[in-house]
Amino acid sequence: GAMAWLDAVEEYVPESVSVAGFLDSNYYQDLAPYPLSEFEGFQTETKIITMEMNGTALLSIASPTCAAGFDPDDVWRCHYGVHRMPFIELPYLMTHAQYDGWQLSHDVHDYEGIESDPVYTDDEMFYVNRFGAMSSAWLRTLPSEMNSPQSSIYSTGCYNHHISEKSGFYSTTTSNNVTEAMALGVFIDQVRAGKVGQSWFDDCVGYECGLGC
Repeated sequence: GAMAWLDAVEEYVPESVSVAGFLDSNYYQDLAPYPLSEFEGFQTETKIITMEMNGTALLSIASPTCAAGFDPDDVWRCHYGVHRMPFIELPYLMTHAQYDGWQLSHDVHDYEGIESDPVYTDDEMFYVNRFGAMSSAWLRTLPSEMNSPQSSIYSTGCYNHHISEKSGFYSTTTSNNVTEAMALGVFIDQVRAGKVGQSWFDDCVGYECGLGC
């Protein structure tokens, strides 16, 4: 998707065009599914897709730097959010909820979609909160030195996924009352001004802890 091909876009547009990315809910975590879930994991799916769809060769075009950073057996990681994002070189705004609904729905209950109102056991909630803490920690390592300070991160302590396609784009906020739409507006203005780097994070701890969820 957009994450995989962002750095290759400049080659296909006039030099006068400035390229920046808006990446929504792509930062998949490298955490094994909940032990009682029958879901094989997005890691396994990504490995299979990389192997069967010539993904290694595509990386030589889309991100040779990332491809060079992993052993051949691990090149699939360059198609996987948490591993690929540090290698993105062009400016981007990445939005990602710390409790990503798509990955959690699959990883915990093997649900093919996004559960609208999941109910977790105590053990499942322990996993969910571990997932959220991991997401929060890794999100704060971005943007990496490869593109800092050109990029921005927007992350709430909420359970949702790709809300840029939904009303939550305008209604869900960080605990400091910033919507995803507002963040995108700031990002676009900063790209035009040649100065990007502002990020928005919820600092709270625990499932759906954000005040704007």
